[in-house]
Amino acid sequence: MARLARVVAPGGPLVAEVSDWRRFLAAEEENVEPLRRHLRTGRPLGDPAFIARLESRLARRLHRLKPGPKPKRKR
Repeated sequence: MARLARVVAPGGPLVAEVSDWRRFLAAEEENVEPLRRHLRTGRPLGDPAFIARLESRLARRLHRLKPGPKPKRKR
């Protein structure tokens, strides 16, 4: 949890991405929808390199996997 706190804490990389949160959140619906979608799923919003850095720092998988059951392995 301490690692996550450093990412979203004041002065952290996530806070630095947006300078005016009030204006950002009041933007057109199409600009806010990706943020809402990621908030609902609990997955981070960002480009693949950003997600990879978060995964490395948090030592856990954050990217979305292919949906559906895994194929059966042949023996």
